[in-house]
Amino acid sequence: MAVCLIPWLTGAAGSEKQAAKPAPAAAKQKASAGFLDRVLKFLGISDSPGTLKGPGDEVVKGDLWVADLNLGSTHLLAKGSYRSPVFMPGSNDVLALNGADVMRFSGSGDGKKISSIAGITKLVGFASNDPDNVLLLRSGGPEGHPQVATLSISMGQITPVEYDPASSADLQMVENLEGWTRIYGDRQLSVRRQTKQALSGTTESSDVFLKSDGQQLVDVSRCNGANCGQPSLSADGRLVIFVKSEAE
Repeated sequence: MAVCLIPWLTGAAGSEKQAAKPAPAAAKQKASAGFLDRVLKFLGISDSPGTLKGPGDEVVKGDLWVADLNLGSTHLLAKGSYRSPVFMPGSNDVLALNGADVMRFSGSGDGKKISSIAGITKLVGFASNDPDNVLLLRSGGPEGHPQVATLSISMGQITPVEYDPASSADLQMVENLEGWTRIYGDRQLSVRRQTKQALSGTTESSDVFLKSDGQQLVDVSRCNGANCGQPSLSADGRLVIFVKSEAE
């Protein structure tokens, strides 16, 4: 009888090995959750990622404008070919890109270069728990997707934030980081197309809108035919920085 039991035991061991095979999938899911947890610590990022690129992407670069939500007014901060502005926590200073240069602007509009990063495409937002670190995107990431990284303002050090290009959750979040809809608590900034009738015919342009819980959409940029986009909210919730470029 002992001889007959040996194949039975061998078969049981084989079944246990087959049951253990799904374990690597669980480890992969854990790695994906780590990427999501890291990027959600940065301001303006939704915990419900989606494909949010759309109107506003045509605003490639332009002047930096600020909307004061309390006063209901807008003013020019800096004229030039800037893109992807974000407010720095604890102040009204702004970071924006000019080519590969990361520029810092004071509230009065004075600007200076603080860093130059090859391949940089976007400043996403500052860390909610570390105002020295800003999340950014660069070209040349895995399988043609953007590279996600952080920049230390004080040290000038760039640290990659790794993600799994085979994970649909990770890629969906990367697409979210590329978009211009930003979430700040119960407030959402987005870019929408507007159509107007003029003597020359129908014209289209983009504006920055603010949506608060229980409130109607409000056009905070009021660009009057110019294309506006790439918005970001200040830490105190009073100011919105955006890019304004003339419609072609």
